[in-house]
Amino acid sequence: MTQRIIASKRIFISIILVFVLTFGAKAQIDTTHSNKKITEILPSINIVNVSKANKSFAIAGLVNVIKEKAIGLQIAGLHNHIGEKCFGLTIGGLGNTTFGNHYGMQIGGLYNITTSNTKGVAIAGLCNIFRGFENKGLQIAGLTNISQNAFGLQFSGLANVATNVKGMQFAGLINVANKVEGVQFASVLNIADESNFPIGIVNIIKNGEKGVALTYDVLNNAVLSFRSGGKYTYGIIGVGCNPQITSQDKVVLEAGYGLHIPICKWLELNNEIKATNISFSSDINNFSYYIAPSIKLWKHFNLFGGANFNYFMANKKYSDKFLQENNLWNKVTDERQHQIYIGYQVGVQYIF
Repeated sequence: MTQRIIASKRIFISIILVFVLTFGAKAQIDTTHSNKKITEILPSINIVNVSKANKSFAIAGLVNVIKEKAIGLQIAGLHNHIGEKCFGLTIGGLGNTTFGNHYGMQIGGLYNITTSNTKGVAIAGLCNIFRGFENKGLQIAGLTNISQNAFGLQFSGLANVATNVKGMQFAGLINVANKVEGVQFASVLNIADESNFPIGIVNIIKNGEKGVALTYDVLNNAVLSFRSGGKYTYGIIGVGCNPQITSQDKVVLEAGYGLHIPICKWLELNNEIKATNISFSSDINNFSYYIAPSIKLWKHFNLFGGANFNYFMANKKYSDKFLQENNLWNKVTDERQHQIYIGYQVGVQYIF
C-alpha cells in the first residue's frame, strides 16, 4: 500500500514538472514573438523550445524549433529543426534537420539532413543526407552518406553516394559517384563514371579498365582473375587450381590490389599486392608483392611477367610440395612452416 502511495506521488510530481516546463516553453515562445532581441541574447532551456531566431544556446528535453537563423549551440534530446541557417554546433539525440545552409558541426544519433549547402563536420549513427550543391568537410555515418557534391572526406560503415566528389570516399562496402577527383576506397565495390584512383576488389568505372587475366606463378598456381579499376589503381579477384594438391580440393582463391605506372603508350609497370589461398583452407597461404612490366600487344591484349616478393605459411605436411630451396628466411614451428622467398609470375590479359 505504501509503495503505491509513493508511486502515485512520483507520478503527480512528474505531471506538475511537465506542466511547469511546458508553460516555460510557452513563455519563451511569447517572449520570442513580442521581443526578438531577448531571444537572441538569452539562452533557452525547455522541454520544447520554439523561437524565431537564436544567438546563444538552446537546450530542449525533446525538440528545438528555430524558424530562422541559429547561431551558437543547439542541444535536443530528440530533434533540432532549423528553418533557415545554422552557424555552430547542433546535437540531436535522434537527428538534426536544417532547411538551409549549415556551417559548423552536426551530431545526430541517427541522422543529419541539410537541404542546402554544408561546411564543417557531420556525424550520424545512421546516415547523413545533404541535398545542397556544395558540401564541404567531413561526413561520418554508421551506415550511409548521401550527398550532391562532396568536397572533403566521406566515411561510412556501409556506403557513400555522391554525384561529384573532390576528396575521398571511404566505405565498408560500396562507393557510388559520377565524377571522382580523388580516391575511392571500399572493401568490396566502387562504382563511378570517372575515377582514376578506385581502391576495391571490384571497380566498375565507366572510363576505366576491365579485363580478365590468366596467370601462372612459382607455386604452380594457375589463376583466372577479373581485374577492374581506373587509370592508375585496380582490384584483383580470381579463382584457379593447383595440380600439386593431391586431394580433390585443388581450388586456388586470389584477391588483391594493383597500381599502374604508365611508361609510354604501349608499356606500363604493374605493382600488385595479393593474398592467395590454396585448397580452401588456412593450411596454405601466400602473400606477395609483385612488380613487372606490362606490354600492350594489340588493342585488347597485354602480356606481363616479373618477380614477386613472397611470405608463405603452410601446414608442415605440405612443406615438400611448396617450400622453395632458395629462400631468404625459413622458420619451422610444431605445426607450421614459414618462409620468405623471391619468385615469379607471368600472365596474359584480355581488356574488354
